[in-house]
Amino acid sequence: MSAKTLRAALKAAKSHLDALEWIKAEAESRRALEEDPKSYIGKVMLGISLFRQQRYQESETAYLEAIATEEVERRKTGNQENFHAWKGLVDLYEKFDGKVDSYIDAAVKLATLYEAMDDRTKCQTVVDNIVPFVKEKGAVAQQKRALRVLLPEGPVFSYLEGRIPHPSHTLGKLIHLVEEEEKEKINREIAKRRSRLGAVLGQVTLEVKREVYDDSPLEELYQELINWSDDEEVRREADTKLLQHCYEKLLTFPKEKKPVLRNKVWKLADGLVILRYPCELAWNIVIEWKDCENIGEHDVNVLREYIQFFPTSTLAIILKAYLESEISPFPPLEVGKGAEEETLNIADTDDPEEPLPPDERITIMIEELRKQKTLRSALAFRIVGEYYTMLEEYESVVDVTRRGIKLLAIEYSYTGLVLQKNSDSMKVILARALIHYQSPKHHDEAKALFEDALQQNSKHGSALVGLGLILEEQHNYAGAADFLRQALALDPGDSKIMSEAAWCDVLRGNFSEGLSGLKECLGQITGIDARSRDFKAQVLWRIGQALWSSDEECRADRSGPYHYFRSAVESNQNFAPAYTSLGIYYQDIEGNSDRADRCFQKAFELSAGELEAAERLARNFAEGREWELVEIVARRAAEADKKRSVPGKGVSWPQSAIGVVELNAQNFALAIPAFRAALGTSPDDFHSLVGLGEAYTSVGRYLSALKVFLRAEALDPTNWFAKYMLANVRREIGEYEEASTGYRTVLELRPKEFGVLVALSETRLASAWHYIETGFFGRAANSAVESLEVAQKIVEERPDAFNLWKTVGDCCLVFTWIRSLVNCMPRGLVVQILKTEIDLTEFDILSEVDGVGSHALGDAEADDLTLCLNMAILAYKRAIYASAEDRHAHAVAWFNLGCAEYRSYVILPDRPMKHRMAAIRCFKRTIKLEPGNHEFWNALGVATGELNPKVAQHALVRALYINEKNARVWANLATLYLLQDNIQLANEAFSRAQSADPEYALAWVGQGIIALMTGNETDAQDLFEHAFEIADSSSSLVKRQFSTATFDKVIQMPHESGLVSLVGPIFALQKLRQEVSDEPIALRLAALFGERVKDFISASEKLQIVCEKVEQKYEATELEEDLICYAQAKADLARAKLGQEDYEAAIENATFALDISGEISRLEECRLSAHLTAGLGHYYSGDMDESLEMFKAALNESSENPDVVCLLSQVLWAKGGNEERDVAREQLFTCIEKNPDHLQSIMLLGAIGILDDNEDVLEAVMDDLQAVQGREGLTKASKQQVDDLLTKMAQLQERDDAITIATTSIFIRPSLSSAWNNLARLSGGNAHATAMALKVAQESKVLDAEELSFAYAQQGIMSCDQRAIIIAPWKAEGWSSLAEDVQTAV
Repeated sequence: MSAKTLRAALKAAKSHLDALEWIKAEAESRRALEEDPKSYIGKVMLGISLFRQQRYQESETAYLEAIATEEVERRKTGNQENFHAWKGLVDLYEKFDGKVDSYIDAAVKLATLYEAMDDRTKCQTVVDNIVPFVKEKGAVAQQKRALRVLLPEGPVFSYLEGRIPHPSHTLGKLIHLVEEEEKEKINREIAKRRSRLGAVLGQVTLEVKREVYDDSPLEELYQELINWSDDEEVRREADTKLLQHCYEKLLTFPKEKKPVLRNKVWKLADGLVILRYPCELAWNIVIEWKDCENIGEHDVNVLREYIQFFPTSTLAIILKAYLESEISPFPPLEVGKGAEEETLNIADTDDPEEPLPPDERITIMIEELRKQKTLRSALAFRIVGEYYTMLEEYESVVDVTRRGIKLLAIEYSYTGLVLQKNSDSMKVILARALIHYQSPKHHDEAKALFEDALQQNSKHGSALVGLGLILEEQHNYAGAADFLRQALALDPGDSKIMSEAAWCDVLRGNFSEGLSGLKECLGQITGIDARSRDFKAQVLWRIGQALWSSDEECRADRSGPYHYFRSAVESNQNFAPAYTSLGIYYQDIEGNSDRADRCFQKAFELSAGELEAAERLARNFAEGREWELVEIVARRAAEADKKRSVPGKGVSWPQSAIGVVELNAQNFALAIPAFRAALGTSPDDFHSLVGLGEAYTSVGRYLSALKVFLRAEALDPTNWFAKYMLANVRREIGEYEEASTGYRTVLELRPKEFGVLVALSETRLASAWHYIETGFFGRAANSAVESLEVAQKIVEERPDAFNLWKTVGDCCLVFTWIRSLVNCMPRGLVVQILKTEIDLTEFDILSEVDGVGSHALGDAEADDLTLCLNMAILAYKRAIYASAEDRHAHAVAWFNLGCAEYRSYVILPDRPMKHRMAAIRCFKRTIKLEPGNHEFWNALGVATGELNPKVAQHALVRALYINEKNARVWANLATLYLLQDNIQLANEAFSRAQSADPEYALAWVGQGIIALMTGNETDAQDLFEHAFEIADSSSSLVKRQFSTATFDKVIQMPHESGLVSLVGPIFALQKLRQEVSDEPIALRLAALFGERVKDFISASEKLQIVCEKVEQKYEATELEEDLICYAQAKADLARAKLGQEDYEAAIENATFALDISGEISRLEECRLSAHLTAGLGHYYSGDMDESLEMFKAALNESSENPDVVCLLSQVLWAKGGNEERDVAREQLFTCIEKNPDHLQSIMLLGAIGILDDNEDVLEAVMDDLQAVQGREGLTKASKQQVDDLLTKMAQLQERDDAITIATTSIFIRPSLSSAWNNLARLSGGNAHATAMALKVAQESKVLDAEELSFAYAQQGIMSCDQRAIIIAPWKAEGWSSLAEDVQTAV
């Protein structure tokens, strides 16, 4: 390396740089570096030349290599670092975007080098350029870094101090940057995270702030600014921001970090308050965080300064009003002189204002609370609560203090600060208000609050006093006195506590001790202010009350209680209890009602809670029948916030009186809460219970009324009215027997109580109708008879009662609905009732039309049904005269008479038209009296039906116009259309009836009749069945149509119906017989159903009655129709006798049916039935020849019906001759040839083949039967017969495939229980097969009792045997299995 060449190259490079020849300078620099790669100057010159060519990256590399090279050399030599490379870098970075951080590093390094060179000018120049450059080019974080260079922590601050900006100025800028950055970050993160699934805005905000504040440098920066700033205002502002920042951290940081932060916040706030700096947060913290039992523990100067600094804040306005009020514990502000005045009199007192009255002051407080819905000042709520307490506005106290307590809880959750004394004091204020607010409703809550306060501080005087007051309100005066004396021991000078303790002594009967305490308390009252006068009046009144209660003889002495009452009024003319006591004195002692009323009115005006005065006023108004005033007094007394009554007397009467007023006004919904409020105060108030029950009954809440009346009856078992009302409720809910028992109990106490007698009679009648609807016809008759017996007692008391005659008429009609018991009507009793106190000519009304007049009373020739109808008509006629003065009742009486006349027309056998005409006249008369009743128009439409369809339609349409939603009217209109053969309109009207009331059965019956008329027998059957399911037992048409349709369906079935499917129609026909007595058609139908279920005895009895009645009718008319019915009945009776095994009677009746049927073409089936019955009768009697003749005749009658052929073959085989048996075989072969699908013939041939041991026949039959096994449409019984026959054929032939046949049957029909039973029997009782047989039987859609019983019997378990017996006790399998299992167990 040549030094000369190096210097020449460097010199040339320098010349080129000076000449701005950058490329040549670069070349020379590179040549120099080739000579000496470690040349610092060469690298710097290379960097400069590259920089000037705007090759910044290469220039930066050159500078950095120069710095690195020099660093190595400097370590060896220890020379001072050169600045040229660093200056080049600074210049480079100022042009090179994106290298702000590198620029700051380079600039700071260059400044330190200048400092080392002691070149302040250049050093300052570099430093001054840093902040503007970074502000223009850099991000916020880089700006913060640049600003920190100028702070005392910077490397050149001490060197340039005084030449660069003051640290407070720099800190201000830095703080502003940090604040903006954190604010932006918080908003950005909240917006980002709140959109996450399940995010809650409040929780997200808390988490984001916690994260940001945890890394925030603001706290240190604020403190630095405070330390460096010389401007007091800047420092205070920094203090404020520091407090706000620390307070925000306190609100967001977790619980474990709060104590340290809270102490720091307190110190900052306290410092600002000491300095009297107007930072509202600081003052709020100092004031609100002060934990004190009494507000008087606050520093009044702090409070007044707060008012001065923040006069428009809610707390300041409330504090100002409080400090000026009469309950303020602080002395009034005294205006000093000179400088002292400036110090003490913070408020502007140049123009002192007059003190505000209490109502304006509380108005100011309330308005401020309303303005600030998010107020965070618990002290404000506490102050307002105390002021409301002074005004005795307890409801407002409760509202305000609850909000205050809630706010304290929120403050604890935010700051972790436990203000126990504040909380306890607030709870005590709330509890003391709850003592009086809606007393005694909230006593338990108040007691709990007091006890909670005492747990924290056992010597909390206010809590002790509060517990004493609660016990005093609850009349536990001994306990109250104990607590009050504990409180008095803590504060012996408190005259109010002394007064309450002495008053408790008086209330518990310790008059001497109580009087002594009250008089001592009176001596301590020396003040003349309003509160002292109020307290003195209370003590004077209490002394008077004590004297009044202790000695009745001294009550008349005007120097006794009267003197103290008057003194109390003189001390406080607005003290209401004193006026009440004076009123009692004037009324009870002097008898001066006028003066007493004035006193009571004054007391009530002053305090609506003076219940004794209010009650006496109300009683006086009630005696004068001034009911509106009674209501006003009761309502004001009930709405009073604080109520005072005589000790030991309830306070429920105002609400009870309101309930009675509302009850009389028929405002039942309003009466209920009034009575409930009364019972809330006095749970055992008998009259309130009765009133509440009556209100519940009137609005239809019968179960609630029932509970209330039961409770009332338990309170006073001797009160007849409660028993009467209880019975009324039971009647309304359908408990007629219990209601009747209740009425009878009342009548034992008051035997001639008219209302109770009427109620009992009507209840027994309602019970009768109920029993008819439910099918208990015997009970219905008994109830109707009892109702008539009670009516006899009523007629002796009030023969002119309209309800009496309606009840008598209805009772007579009851028997017409149960014609089988029509003879049970007590004729003599009814006649006696009707004849009581009446001119018999009254019965002759309409007698010229209906023929029923006074003579009907002695008509001994009338049958029982006619008699019942006539007695009902006469009772309704008497009701017309009884209701002559009441237009509505008169209209109802004519309507009832019309209904009775029309029923006579409908149910009497000859259907006398006179009754129908009388009914029409009655209905027209009732419409004239009351044309707006749809029932009356409906009745007229029904009565005029076929006689005048236009009138009937008009009447029914008019009824629908009045009440469009009445299903009965729609059904009647549909029936009218049906009678006129207008099926479309009839169907539409029936549909409207169903829509109006889906539970109205006759509408469904009508639809079923239309379905029958249009050929839809299946739909008709479904409709009749549905109608029967929803109908009650009083509708004979429903039962008749259902039973008829069911029988038509049964006889069309290809198989025998099960017992379950026939229970419904059999039951319906049984009830129908009781309703319509021995109607032949119903009896025959019932007998046919009985035959189906093998009840031959009952069927035989019914058919004998039918035969007798039809025979009598035929003898009277000699009509072919009656002869046909007679022949059919005889044929049916023959079959029934055959089922009874009375073969002789069966043959006789069948022969008689054949004799009378003659050649009538409509009796072909009847003759066939008779021939078969006679043939079977002869067969079972052993007369085979006659049996064969009958079967041959039957075969001819039936055109060789295969079933008849089977019967004939069986008889021929049974006769036993070879010839006969050959004929039987031929008949069967011929039958099968003609009817190859006739299963009975195939099975019968198979049985004969087994007996003949004819393998060819057996093989053919088995093939046919196996083919039949899979055939669809076979009945369950047929399937079982095929399986049994196949199995027996296999067994008799000693084949091994019996089990295979059984399993094949199961494979084909796995849901057939008999197939599983068959397999179980063949396999020797296989457990799986028997279990499956039972399971299949249990899950069968159509339950067969015998099949299920058999499945249970096969289980071999005793409990299953018992179930088998219970399910089908007539089956022997269950009994035999039980016997075997019992023997096995023994």
